[in-house]
Amino acid sequence: MKTRKRTPPNLRESQKEQLLRYIVSTFPYSIWWKDRDCVYIGTNELNARGAGLSRPDDIIGLTDHDLPWTAEEAEHYIRVDKAVMASGVPLLNIEETQRQADGSQRYLLTCKVPLKDEDGEVFGILGAWTDITDRKLTELALERAKDEAERANRAKSDFLATVSHELRTPLTLILSPLERLLEAQHGALPRDVRDELELIRRNTARLLNVVSDLLHFSKAEAARMEVDWEPVEVNRFTSQMLDDIRPSATARGRTLAMTGDALGVVSLDRYKYERILLNLISNALKFSHPGGRIEVALRALDDASFELCVRDEGIGISGDDLGKLFSKFTQVDGSVKRRYEGTGLGLSLVKQFAELLRGSVSIESELGEGTAVRVRLPRSAPGAAREHAASAGDPAERHAGPDLTSAPSTAQTRRWLSSLPPSEASPDGLAAQQPEPDAGGRGAGALSSRPPGPPGPAPPAARADRPLLLLVDDNPDMRQFMRSLLSPGYRLMEATNGLEAQRLIERSPPHVVVSDVMMPQMSGVELTAWLKAHPVLRHIPIVLVTARADDEAVASGLDGGADEYLVKPFSPRELLARVRSMVRLHESYRQLGAEQAEIARHSGMAQVAMDVLHSAGNTLNSAGIAVDLARDRIARSRLPRLKRALAELAGGDAGAVDPADASRGESLRRYVELALVAVEQEQQETADDLERMRAQLDVLRDALRAQERYAYRNAYRTERLSVNEVIQESLRVHGAALASARVAVRLDLRPVDDIVANRHDLLTILYNLLDNARAAVDDGPREPWIAISTWQDGAGVCCAVEDNGPGVPEAARVQVFQYGFSTREGASGIGLHFSANRMKTFGGSIRIEDGRERGARVVLTFAAASSAALDGAGPAAAPLDGAAPAR
Repeated sequence: MKTRKRTPPNLRESQKEQLLRYIVSTFPYSIWWKDRDCVYIGTNELNARGAGLSRPDDIIGLTDHDLPWTAEEAEHYIRVDKAVMASGVPLLNIEETQRQADGSQRYLLTCKVPLKDEDGEVFGILGAWTDITDRKLTELALERAKDEAERANRAKSDFLATVSHELRTPLTLILSPLERLLEAQHGALPRDVRDELELIRRNTARLLNVVSDLLHFSKAEAARMEVDWEPVEVNRFTSQMLDDIRPSATARGRTLAMTGDALGVVSLDRYKYERILLNLISNALKFSHPGGRIEVALRALDDASFELCVRDEGIGISGDDLGKLFSKFTQVDGSVKRRYEGTGLGLSLVKQFAELLRGSVSIESELGEGTAVRVRLPRSAPGAAREHAASAGDPAERHAGPDLTSAPSTAQTRRWLSSLPPSEASPDGLAAQQPEPDAGGRGAGALSSRPPGPPGPAPPAARADRPLLLLVDDNPDMRQFMRSLLSPGYRLMEATNGLEAQRLIERSPPHVVVSDVMMPQMSGVELTAWLKAHPVLRHIPIVLVTARADDEAVASGLDGGADEYLVKPFSPRELLARVRSMVRLHESYRQLGAEQAEIARHSGMAQVAMDVLHSAGNTLNSAGIAVDLARDRIARSRLPRLKRALAELAGGDAGAVDPADASRGESLRRYVELALVAVEQEQQETADDLERMRAQLDVLRDALRAQERYAYRNAYRTERLSVNEVIQESLRVHGAALASARVAVRLDLRPVDDIVANRHDLLTILYNLLDNARAAVDDGPREPWIAISTWQDGAGVCCAVEDNGPGVPEAARVQVFQYGFSTREGASGIGLHFSANRMKTFGGSIRIEDGRERGARVVLTFAAASSAALDGAGPAAAPLDGAAPAR
């Protein structure tokens, strides 16, 4: 039997120690161990280097306070070590920081285990850590990027909300007087004036719809939109909406039908449901063909939900594009050749509103066959909202009650209908038109919406040889506007896209082409490329008109061969000057020949630069032109003839007239006098309405110009202003609303220094304060009043707007300046937020305090112009006694 050779014990222990030292030294983590007093008794090479030690044994007898760590880090390590040894339980995956010997800051992932003897008593601690600095820095960078993205998204939503809020008020004050004017004076207005005013109303309503969409989008993005549940007889409400929309659909060659189940009373937010249905019908009208059928169906799915389905027989959507439809600001066709206009918010808002109503949206479509959008909604409000909706009473009683349906043509539906473009004979818009061949160019004149001038010798521009222009735009309103400007001096042809324009140019070469960029079938850029590559027609100047104002778009258009690039909004003077310059350029091409054509083009462009002062921000130039035309028509009224007739009646020979005839003549004279007074009064009211419209157009123009600094990074323009003069200007614009509400205005405007501010922003702040004060005194005191005062406070200028309404609770006087917060039901909570931000921009402040009669008093404090560069003075108390308020 073979005997086994035994290893001497001392050799075995020596090998174990060598093996342990080898493992510790080569282990890829830093390792250390301490005794019960947190004194180091060993470490490995990796940890020693991090501590700035020459060899591992140098750490023996040291504590964390003796190493390069900071004092806070050393205290933290010792505290955690003692806690682990006291508990006897390992502590794993601790994230810690550590300053290394070279001064660098590292992030560590540490594990700590208590060391125990054979009896289970803790005699020390073993620790190991690995460097996770790279991973941690990446995580921190990602967190910062996420925070920055969220801040940018919030800033975008705030910007959209601010722009929307700033534009809604002047748009409303344009649209409301205009609708009243058209309704009251519809029969008295000349046809051409009425057409111009209808153009203003249609495009103002369209702009108001876009602004409303932006406001809804920003509030939904910020989760600040609430649901107002109420019981609604949904079949009747939907049917009434379709009855209002059906005439417009029929005029466009579409059939609008309703089918489905009788659902009775359901809980809905009426406004959001109406908006969902309007957006879906708008898409169906836009993307269906003349002669097509649009079907709106209501179907009960189960006891808890129902479905709204809008189906059309239109162009359909490919399967690859279906997933994009509900993305915000996204359109399936986003190219410059897209056929249909829009912001890309419609279906995104449908989805957001449906989800707010605890529902969902789905879509089915096939190219060439049509599209069906299904919105699934609950039949009853969830939770507490359900109880609130049910508190209206017994369902059978609610079914018969007057509050379950909307009156026909709600404000939202009316505004949507009034924004629709006029229906045209051709499904693609106005057919291409050519000038009449007869002398005088009556074909072009027939297209103009301007009235004919007084009879007399024809001006030189009316001759048959006047320049021929080609207008290319798929928007009928824009063609109508440019036609009204250009037809007095030019013969005109019109086309709705680049392909139609090609045929007209080859058949009757024009002097100048004025073309939109984004059009169906062939864009303006492609038309330009075709024209400049044509061996015979390339000398024809082309002006591209577009809403894109960025440098890249302008450079792209000019590099593509365009002779001019006109950015919307543009002024009439600018359009006419550029066209005149291009006509001169066309003549220069013909005279100089092909070799000098490029020189002549630059000369024409230089002439334009000298003749035209480029205007920024005139989005509603057509409205201003129409107001001026209407004012001219009133000035040329038949009122003087009526006065002459009255004078002849009054100056007749009374002695030669039979008494009975004299009595009848006297009655006729009296009747004519009364008619004259009524006509004069109506004419004055019409003139007053037009002046108010002109003032609101100026406000909107200033608003758009002020907001351009965000879109195009232009300088923010401030100027030296008199606060008292700006207050008077604000009252001239908005005083009618206060007068109609029977609110007395008391002024105490004392001499004060000028300030430095943006005029439009200051007007907007004052309007916000006046509007809030007017709303506060509605249905409040028997004799409501608003007091406006100014006073000097050292180097500061103060302005206060006070009312005798219910006031603002002290606890809410800071919150009211936060975005979306309002103490008034139905308010957007944006006006005071905007005002506070703008006052910071001016270097001033805004605060709310108690008024004299328990109302609210808002005080604005500005730095005087002479000390505007210094730190602004704090708010000062205003004098309350001794004022002599003026009515």
